[in-house]
Amino acid sequence: MITKETRQLSFEDMKPKRITRYRQILEIIDDREMTAREIETEMNRMGYSKYFDMNHVRPRLTELVKYHELIECEMREDYLTHKQVAVYRKTTEQEKMELENMNHVPMLD
Repeated sequence: MITKETRQLSFEDMKPKRITRYRQILEIIDDREMTAREIETEMNRMGYSKYFDMNHVRPRLTELVKYHELIECEMREDYLTHKQVAVYRKTTEQEKMELENMNHVPMLD
């Protein structure tokens, strides 16, 4: 029971930080297409994060895609790891409307 309470308190403490991070990510991407590493690099350059850590952005990117604020638009080779990674961009209003209504459209098989 205590761990449940402490987890909830921790979650409540983190909420405002997540909203701030969402805003920072959306500000950085603006009208560009960027990878998580490129976003984190820019966050460091702008002073939004004190040290380089991909965990600053990756979970927030996943959430922003879930909320239809960002979309994975392509794949690109990461310059450091040489692995294929997702590239993100802001979702257009048309795409957002379509994504939000996908669950309401009956699917015919």
